This record gives sequence, structure tokens and C-alpha cells, in this order.
Amino acid sequence: MSSKIRAGVIGLGILGSSHADYLAKRPDVDLVALADLRMEAAEAVAQRLGVKAYNNYESMLAAEKLDLVVVATPDPLHRAPTVASLEAGVPNILQEKPFATTRADADAIYEAVRKHKAHFFINFANRVAPLDIATRYAVQAGLLGRVVYGESRLDDNISVPTKMWGSRTKDWAAGSSTAFFLLSHVVDLLRFYFAPAEVREVYAISQREVLGYTPDLYDAFLTFDSGLKVRVKAEWIKHIDDLVEFYMCFSGADGTLIYNKRGAFGCEPGWRANINKAIDAQTLLTHQTRLAELGVNVAAKLHRPSPEAGALKAGGGELLPALEFYGLGYSEWMALDGLFIDAIQEDTLTPKGWQNLGPLPSLEDGMRQFQVVDAIVRSAEIGKVITLD
Repeated sequence: MSSKIRAGVIGLGILGSSHADYLAKRPDVDLVALADLRMEAAEAVAQRLGVKAYNNYESMLAAEKLDLVVVATPDPLHRAPTVASLEAGVPNILQEKPFATTRADADAIYEAVRKHKAHFFINFANRVAPLDIATRYAVQAGLLGRVVYGESRLDDNISVPTKMWGSRTKDWAAGSSTAFFLLSHVVDLLRFYFAPAEVREVYAISQREVLGYTPDLYDAFLTFDSGLKVRVKAEWIKHIDDLVEFYMCFSGADGTLIYNKRGAFGCEPGWRANINKAIDAQTLLTHQTRLAELGVNVAAKLHRPSPEAGALKAGGGELLPALEFYGLGYSEWMALDGLFIDAIQEDTLTPKGWQNLGPLPSLEDGMRQFQVVDAIVRSAEIGKVITLD
């Protein structure tokens, strides 16, 4: 596009307000309108940014000619504003995850995007975090050998489903679950790391022992067509000091990657890839340089680990290569929004600032994320393995 992108935002909660703040700062975007059923919320952000506020998206879409609409409504409420925006002729949609929480909604969004030949982006924001880019790089470069097993734990403080959105919290949590609210992140990251591998089988369990109005947790095994198996677990009934705990680990034939994305009690955040011992020092430094070119600043080291637990020891003494980072490895807030804008301007899913990392998350990624998470929910309900096409 040669002119400024005229943009509007639907839903002015935590994420919607952040999208609006980012878009208002882009010199190639003209943020013109915001909509929320809570007029006071829309007006508060609109007055701060100098744009027009609406108390419903229908009025906004009827009054404004928009090139981009951001849909940041709660998890179960994505379908109506997304489809309405498409029917109003908006050519670019940026929707918050998850793609949908029901099959009917997922199918309706998918078909509407295809019918109107629109560009659809979904905000799987973790993809742009440096340490997630590093994880993808380590896998795709074969630094771990063939990865055969992984595990992920993404847990929330119990305050999330009971207090996070004030008086609306229980209703919103009841319309979602840890499968859609949390595991949508994990499923997309696994697809990002291990592309082109896809999940083919799902087996899951769940329980409703504490909250009642929404499942307490989901715990699932995902089997990929590459043979990789990953256990993914998410709960939101933890009485913990932090809001979020997030841990991942992947074991390959030649190495192991440990990623404390958000450290838990007594655990510091950080990232370590113990990689193929055949990699020499110069090659290790080459990988470090390539990661730096992707915006990931990790340390390269050769060390001699001595695995032990008290009087028990298991070898040690070999000089082994590793890449590591200590601390939180997050990107700038709403960084993926900038890449979506670049993609619209350049008319591509691989804008210049996102080379060699695959296409940006779009319609097919959203639908595949939904299919896997929906399979987790269905498997837990029937107690059987679900096979995906």
C-alpha cells in the first residue's frame, strides 16, 4: 500500500488498548476509530489517542472506511466482529488468539476470510520473542539432532480465572478454558519450532474439581507426523506468587534444549541448548552469529559438565558445546503488530523484517491451532485418542 493504513480496533481491554497504542505510533497507520460495548472504556482510550469512539462495532464499520480492523474481544467473542468486518469490506483483519473456541465459529471465520479474499493475521505474539526464535533455530538447524520428545507447562495463577477481568471474569473464563486461553500459545509455538511437522494424534485429560464453571486444567499428549511426542499441560488453579509459569524442554538424539520462559518459585528464567558434541568451536560461533543476525543475543560456551547428585556420578569431563541466555527473553510489547503492518505494506507474509522464519501467522495457522486445541478438548471429554487429518 502506498498510502496510510486506516485502522480501527474492536475491544478495548488489556490487549485491545495495547494494539491501539501501538498503531497510533506507526507513521504509516492512521488510527481513526475504536469500539467497545463499554463506552467509557472506548472513550478513555480514544480521548488519549485523539480518535473517535463507538459503543458498538456495527456503528464503527458503517461510519468508517477502514483498511485494517484489529479484533481483540474476549476468547469466545471473535466470530461476530471478525465476520462483520469482512462483510463491511475491510481487506485486512488482525485477530487476537485463539482463533475460535467452537467449531462453528472457526468454520465461519475461515469461510468468511476465504470468501472475501482478505488478509487475515492472528496475534501469536510469542513467535517474535528472541528465545522462541532461538528455539526454532536450534531445531531447524539440527543442533539437537532428531527431536523425539518434549514437554511444556504453562500455568496461571488462580486469580486469572477468578479476578483478572473484574466482574466479567467468571463469565469470560466460562466461555474459554486453559485449552483455548493457554494451550493455543503452546500449540502455535510447537508448530513454529518444528515446521513443517504437524500434530496427527491427541490424547488428553481434564478436570473440574476447583472452579466448576470452567475446567481447572488440561493435560495432553501430542504426536506429530515426524514422530515427535510432546506433553502439553496448562492449569489456572495455582496459588503461586507469579501470574504465569512457563517451562519447555525438548530432547533430541544429540542434545537437549531447556527453556524457562517464565521462571517459577526458586527458578530463574533462561534458555540453554546443550547441542551436538561433534560441533566444534568455530561452528558454534557461527551459530551464535547467525542467531545475532536474527536479533537473538545468546552466549556460546564450551564446558566440561560433571553430572552428579550427591555420591552418584555419571561420566563427565568431555568438552561440550552449548548456547545459553539468562533472564527473560521477551520482545517489545506488540512487536508482531509491526510485522503485520509491514506485511500489509509489502503484500507478503514474509516481510523484510521477518526473513528465514517462515510466514507470519495467518488464516491457516489459526485454523490449525483451533483444530489441535479442539481435539484436546474432545479427547478429554471422550477419553480417547483423536486423530487429525
